[in-house]
Amino acid sequence: MALTQKKLQDLTDAGLVGLLEKDGALWRAKAKHAYNATHAFIKELRPDDVVNLLIAELEVAPEFRTFLAKKKLTQKYWYEWFAELIVDHFWTELSGG
Repeated sequence: MALTQKKLQDLTDAGLVGLLEKDGALWRAKAKHAYNATHAFIKELRPDDVVNLLIAELEVAPEFRTFLAKKKLTQKYWYEWFAELIVDHFWTELSGG
């Protein structure tokens, strides 16, 4: 579950990198929530540890669901890939590094 260059290019082409940049505060808050909740039971976190909880949050986030619907992005992998992108983007900030 790592953000590869191919995934990053596909995310860019689908407009999801732009979505992250457009409303960074929203996605940062969701990442922080997932990080804190995961950290409650895993003390030495790695980025992929946070992704699963963030996916669950994205699956019910109206902002993300609406974006996917408007772009006709129906594949389920977009949730995982966008979560990976968010965690990758904010990891240094989240982990205090």
